[in-house]
Amino acid sequence: MNIPLKYKTSSPAGDLISFLAGIKKMWDDTGRKAIIYQRIGMQGIGYDGSIHPFQNNDGEPICMSEYMFEMLKPLIEEQEYVESFLVWKGEDFDVDFDLIRLERYTNQPKGSLNRWFNYVFPQMASDLSKPWLTLPDTLNFAFPWHDKVLINFTQRYRNYVITYHFLKKYQDKIMFVGLAKEKYIFCETWDLDIEHYQPDNFYQLGQAIKNCKFFLGNQSFCFQLAESLKTPRILETFTLMPNVMPIGEKAYDFYHQGGLEYYFNLLLEDKPKL
Repeated sequence: MNIPLKYKTSSPAGDLISFLAGIKKMWDDTGRKAIIYQRIGMQGIGYDGSIHPFQNNDGEPICMSEYMFEMLKPLIEEQEYVESFLVWKGEDFDVDFDLIRLERYTNQPKGSLNRWFNYVFPQMASDLSKPWLTLPDTLNFAFPWHDKVLINFTQRYRNYVITYHFLKKYQDKIMFVGLAKEKYIFCETWDLDIEHYQPDNFYQLGQAIKNCKFFLGNQSFCFQLAESLKTPRILETFTLMPNVMPIGEKAYDFYHQGGLEYYFNLLLEDKPKL
């Protein structure tokens, strides 16, 4: 029996999802499953004016809260190449993903964050056009997800020249996933009345994203899920820090209104327009 490889990280959820591509590659090459240790409560780093949804008792932003860890655990441990996902309490480890943010040059915040770990751990470089998360094709709850466009917009990493009034005529086809506050702000801003899905955990969220018609969102954890599952997807690119880059089929990003509406209609109707 192969001894598991032990990984330690203090990173936020979206970064952790990107690391899983490298962890899967190590499993493919060595047959050694992963024990992933997550450090809770490391202080977050953002740009001026950025809004962090999770904070410590002193009001400081943190990368990973206990709530996010518990929401992630069923999703992470569902992966065939992961033996366990645990809170780090000082255990020894083989790979320290914190080197990516804290000690080694990776051109941050520029470039694709899904490639940052390659610069520190070249043995983990993998084909990012292929999915690295696996979830069942069928859901454990009844709902016609294949007809729904799932959207998520956080308060961080936004392109504020874009408007979403055009979604009003598609309200019956759209469902918001994410925090209730995020949904309220988005719908109030664009005068929308759309459904809201709040999963019990990110395993359920991943199932919904995997099975939806397509996903639309900004640079966020939810988009990283769509990227890792290779769900058809459209990304609102953050002009100040464009470090999320869709790769693969039916994967689009935009800076301008025309691009957004073109890709939205393209995936909605599943055919190109002139």
